[in-house]
Amino acid sequence: MNTPYYGVEVIETGPGSSTVRNQPAATAMLVGTAPIGDVHDTAAKRKDYIETSVIVKTREEAAAAFGEHTNGFTIPAALDAIFDQAKTKGVGEIEVVNVFDPDTHAGGVGDVNNTHIIGNFSASGKPSGLKLAYDSYQRFGRFSKITLTPGFTGLTGVRAEMETICNRIRSRAILDTPTGVTAQQVREARGPSGSFDLQFSNSRLVAVWPHMKVADMANPGQTRLDPYSSRFAGVWLSTIMENGYHHSPSNRPIFGIEESETPVLYIPGDATSDVQGLRDAGIVTVEERWGKGPHTSGNRSSAWPTDTDMRNFLHVQFIEDMLDEGVISFLDQHKDRNGNLARIEFLEEQINDWLKSLMIGDDPVLSGGQFRFDRTKTTRTSVAQGQYFWRLDYAPIGVMERITVDRNIDLNLLGNALQLAA
Repeated sequence: MNTPYYGVEVIETGPGSSTVRNQPAATAMLVGTAPIGDVHDTAAKRKDYIETSVIVKTREEAAAAFGEHTNGFTIPAALDAIFDQAKTKGVGEIEVVNVFDPDTHAGGVGDVNNTHIIGNFSASGKPSGLKLAYDSYQRFGRFSKITLTPGFTGLTGVRAEMETICNRIRSRAILDTPTGVTAQQVREARGPSGSFDLQFSNSRLVAVWPHMKVADMANPGQTRLDPYSSRFAGVWLSTIMENGYHHSPSNRPIFGIEESETPVLYIPGDATSDVQGLRDAGIVTVEERWGKGPHTSGNRSSAWPTDTDMRNFLHVQFIEDMLDEGVISFLDQHKDRNGNLARIEFLEEQINDWLKSLMIGDDPVLSGGQFRFDRTKTTRTSVAQGQYFWRLDYAPIGVMERITVDRNIDLNLLGNALQLAA
């Protein structure tokens, strides 16, 4: 029973004024090895950079935390590759996990193996390696949208672990192919008889080829090979920051490289060139043409061509993930609140207003979208059990991957030019 009260009072009865918020998109998780002994001179100082996630946003922060590029270590080179792609708006946030401990790995960086990259959960539940990805939401309020382990994706179990993690946290893994392989070998690897394994189909796995040649600062005048995954991740992050998550990372310039390890034949309009065959096999590659320089090439994940669902487009899977996270984050505020009609209508209105905002302007995210309370699936029984059903229908913006021009000679135009009678 309410306590008796005499006078004026204000009671909040509506669902509130909460709104849908876009979740962070330009975020990546990088797992590898760093020469932290070069920048942190004691074990006490180093512990904050071993088996823990450290956010870096600039090249200066990266160098201060994880040092400069050193042979055998992967993190400084990967961060340098990512930041090379930055434009005026940067590349977002990089969540870095170093698994190398100079006080434990007595044999040096060579002691690091697949188990360190994969990581585990301690008896107390503390994660390490890639499994720190699960801890990102609790620490930073979001999961990383891109996951990469350049130099380690070919080790036993690493790709499988990345796939498992990405499926759970709505991320996507960028996987390098081996050095020294040809375009034909890459395509063969998509099948059971390949010399290495690319036989998977998942819209969250993105295979890239080839490696890139970059200047070797330790040997003036020479180059070294750099994994394409870190360069492609940087291009993607930069694209998100400059244009939005609904844009494809394909046909974007790759900065900071001399050339690709292997020349990739690209002939505009020729369906038989290497670029065409690789893209059709679900491989992201590189293309160069006169006066243009190296550009990323490929809109599709490894799900293509086995799975023809529209989600095999990189930007479509990203759009869907951002929709899901936006809706989940908004509805989480209303979880365990009374399911009355006023609240139901409020939820519909707020999410539909958000969807409309994604469909307007010169650069829409969506072609269409609607959120509604499902009055068919929601029954008296489900309400009695506390379950309410909703439906989200959407159509992503398309990408002009193939542009077809129907060309024809029109003889009537000859007469028009000379003002001849029809």
